[in-house]
Amino acid sequence: MPAEVRIVGYYDEKQVVTTQRYCTTRAVDPGLAYPCNQPPSGETYYSYWLYTGAEITGGSFSQCTYWRWYTPGPAMKIDWQMGAGSIQVALRNAGDHGIDPADALAAPSNGEEGLTGYAFDDPVNGIPFYKGQSKADASNYTSASPLLFDNEVYTGPSLTKAVCHQFVLKDDTAFGEKGVQVYGIRWREI
Repeated sequence: MPAEVRIVGYYDEKQVVTTQRYCTTRAVDPGLAYPCNQPPSGETYYSYWLYTGAEITGGSFSQCTYWRWYTPGPAMKIDWQMGAGSIQVALRNAGDHGIDPADALAAPSNGEEGLTGYAFDDPVNGIPFYKGQSKADASNYTSASPLLFDNEVYTGPSLTKAVCHQFVLKDDTAFGEKGVQVYGIRWREI
């Protein structure tokens, strides 16, 4: 039997997720409450950042490794009418791009609830693990060219590292409810 894997997010605790929503509060999916706001001219607003990882819960396998995350690609920028905005993903300048679960729980998403989140690399309010590191437009990571976020070898039940991502809104980003975008995680399994 292959590995049994479920997708998890980190908020104030680890939660199994089937949906995560970019919003301006620390919640898995607050529905249409706490929407991302269009900023005034010349400013940038952010959603609260999201952590997305995997949990191996069982199955018969020798090892799982090479954990990768991907988005629908450039089409999502058009679908969501992002203008100069984007979904940005946190990167590390060396090593795996993913954050350990304990570090994710120690740095929960934050911001001015209902208005804007802080950038994950904000020098004061950001995630220590990602301060001074790189970031990229998540639409660059497609199923054909995914982001490697965890290259550890797992031989039994475990939590993987997590990807950190957030919606960056510019003054030309269209306001309003956005359609569903499907992101994915895949891995190599023996």
